[in-house]
Amino acid sequence: MSDQEETTHRGAKTHKGKRILESREPKLVEGPKQTLFIRGPKTSLSVRQLAHEWHMLKRDFSITYNKNHEIQPFEDTKQLETFCDRSQCSMFCFVSNSKKRPDNLIIGRTFDKKILDMVELHLKEFKSQEEFNASIEIPMHSRPLIIFNGEVFGFNANHMKLHNLLTDFFFENVPILDIKQSDINLIISITATDDSTLAITILQKQIQEDGIKVQEIGPRSVFEIRRTKWAEDDIFKKACRQPKPKAKPHEKNVVYDEIGDKRGKVFVQQQDLSTLALKKRKKLRKGDQKLKARIQNSDQNQEANNEE
Repeated sequence: MSDQEETTHRGAKTHKGKRILESREPKLVEGPKQTLFIRGPKTSLSVRQLAHEWHMLKRDFSITYNKNHEIQPFEDTKQLETFCDRSQCSMFCFVSNSKKRPDNLIIGRTFDKKILDMVELHLKEFKSQEEFNASIEIPMHSRPLIIFNGEVFGFNANHMKLHNLLTDFFFENVPILDIKQSDINLIISITATDDSTLAITILQKQIQEDGIKVQEIGPRSVFEIRRTKWAEDDIFKKACRQPKPKAKPHEKNVVYDEIGDKRGKVFVQQQDLSTLALKKRKKLRKGDQKLKARIQNSDQNQEANNEE
C-alpha cells in the first residue's frame, strides 16, 4: 500500500493495541504537542538547516523525516495528513525549494486528522547557530518565553491568526505547576514590521558575574509571507472548544475527621438465617458397619411392636 492511498482504521486485536488506540483518542487535557519536520521533493541548504535547528530546539517533542516526499500541501493535503496521523503529530513544518517558490517553508497544524490551517513563508535571510559565537546550553523540557513585537499583531486579522499559529508551534504544552524565573532560559522573539515581513530570532539567557545577559544564539530568520490557508470560523471554534470536566459523584455517608482521615458508614443487609450453613452430621465410617446394622434392626423391632 502506497503512502498516497487512504489508510483504513482497524480495530484492535490485542489488549496492547486497544491501549494504544485509546491513547490516541481525543482527551480532555491535551499532552505535549508533537511537531513533524518533513521535506518536499527538492530543498535548499538554508531551509534544511533552519528546519534541523528548529528540530533540535524542539527535540523532545518533534520528529523529522530525512527523505524527500512529493507533497504539495496547498494543492493536496491527503498525504501530509497521513504522515501527521501516523507520527501522532498535531503540528508540521514542511520545507521545499522550487523555481517558482525558492526557499519555501510551510508551518501548519491539524485537527481531527485534517489540516486546520497553515501559512507559507519565503526565507529571505538566514543565519545559522554555527555563525554565532555563543555556547548553546538549553536544558531539557525548557519552557520558552515567546515575545511578539509589532503593532500589526494587534489589529491585522491575518497576523492575529498567525500569532495564534506561531504560539501553538513553539509552545509545546508541557505541564508545569510553578514557573520560576530561573527556569526560563530560552527566548523566542517574533517581529513583524509590516504586513508581509516576519522575523524570528532565538535568544538565550545567561547568568554572569555582572548580572543576567540575553545573548542571541540563532537561528535568525527573516521571512516574507506568501500564501495562507486559515480554518473557517465554525471549525476553528470547534477546535478551540474545551469540554466541561465530568463532575465526581457525591460520596454518601463519607466524612473526614480533623486529621484528614476518611471515615465512612457501611450498611450490611440482614442475613437470611434459612440459608445459613449449619454443621452437618459426619458420615459413618467403614469400620462402623456393625453399628449401622444394629441401629437398623432396633428401628425395625420398634416398628413391629408399634404395629402389634
